[in-house]
Amino acid sequence: MSSPHVVFYRSMNLGHPGSPDRATLENALSAAGARGVKSFQTNGTVLFEADDPLSVVAEAAKALESAAGYTEPAMVRGLDLLVDVLGSAPFDGHEDSRTYRKTFTFFDGGRPIELTLPWTNAKDDVDIVELREGLALGIIRKEKSNAGSPTAEIERLAGVPATTRTLGTIERLVKAAGRG
Repeated sequence: MSSPHVVFYRSMNLGHPGSPDRATLENALSAAGARGVKSFQTNGTVLFEADDPLSVVAEAAKALESAAGYTEPAMVRGLDLLVDVLGSAPFDGHEDSRTYRKTFTFFDGGRPIELTLPWTNAKDDVDIVELREGLALGIIRKEKSNAGSPTAEIERLAGVPATTRTLGTIERLVKAAGRG
């Protein structure tokens, strides 16, 4: 039985060089067996249903490379996970006047990340407030024009590619899926 899933593509910017346009992205997933495909925003976040979501995304990757030269990793998560995380209010008590964005950073595999939470990086511009399998919840701060990068921190800590979305993106996605 299929359930709603989301694929988070790394470093995708729809319509820009090296990335597909919206129609190409949606068509690649549909042709690979996804149903109800809906690209959300322009950052490579796509809501879909599939019996075997990982296989669908792997098959679509071939079409995305052929059509647009896109070869970055994609992280697949069930919509239920996102709903659960939002319901747990993970950022409560971790924000302050310096908070710029609350983030969800997705990654697959890599080294175990063993941190005492909440953890703050050496630059004092990223806090990791919660870790779940393949998901780091963070807070970034922005000094002048430089914002912290939870993606870079997780990639350094886990040794694998990662991609980040803001809390607002996740909230809008869940709402668009009729779950928020």
